[in-house]
Amino acid sequence: VAAPPTATAYWVADGRGFDQACEVIAPEFAGVMVRDGWAPYRRFDNATHQTCLAHLLRRCDELIADLPAWGRDTPRKVREILTEALIARDLGDGERMAVVADLAERVEMLADDAHPHNENRKLVAHLYAERDALFSFLTHPGTDATNWRAEQAVRPAVVNRKVWGGNRTWRGAATQGRMMSVLRTASQQGVDAIDFLSRLARAPTPADVPSLF
Repeated sequence: VAAPPTATAYWVADGRGFDQACEVIAPEFAGVMVRDGWAPYRRFDNATHQTCLAHLLRRCDELIADLPAWGRDTPRKVREILTEALIARDLGDGERMAVVADLAERVEMLADDAHPHNENRKLVAHLYAERDALFSFLTHPGTDATNWRAEQAVRPAVVNRKVWGGNRTWRGAATQGRMMSVLRTASQQGVDAIDFLSRLARAPTPADVPSLF
C-alpha cells in the first residue's frame, strides 16, 4: 500500500522485493517516504526517508518485557532516544536541529558499545542501518514520525486477502487492487464512490469523469 494524504494505491505483488515496490513507486521518487523498516525501501536513493518510530518503540517494549534483567538496558536507551525525538516536535526550528544532532550522536555511540545479548545486537544494528531515517520528521515540516497512514490502509486489505478477496488468481488480485484503490481514495477525498463509479460506467469515455488520481 502507498498512502499519501489524498490517495491510496493497493497492489498484490508477486514477491516482496525492490522490483515489486517499483510497480507503484517510481525508483527515482524524490519525495519524502515514511515507511517501516523493510530493507528494499532503502534502495529508493533519491527519496528522503522516515522510518516508522512506532515499530521501533514497539520492538523496544517487547524486548524490555521479554529479556532478562541484565539485557534490558539497551532497548531502554533506544526507547529513550526515540521518545526524546518525539517530544522535540514541539520545539522551535533551532532547538529541533540541536536535538537531532545530539540524538544522532547518541545513536552512533550506542552502535559503538558492546551488547552481550544477541537480540540487542540486532536492535542496534537495525537502528544504525536506519540512522539517516530516524529524525527526518524533525527536519522536514509536515512529515509524520510513523507510517500510520499505510498501516491503517493495509488492515482491511490483509483481512480481505485472508478470507478470499478475489486474489486467488492474478486477474482477481489486479481487480481487487484497483477497486480498493478507488474506494479508499474516494473516501479520502470526500467523494461518493458509488456515484463516481456509476458516472464512470455511463460516461462515453473515462476522460469525461474527473479523475481521483
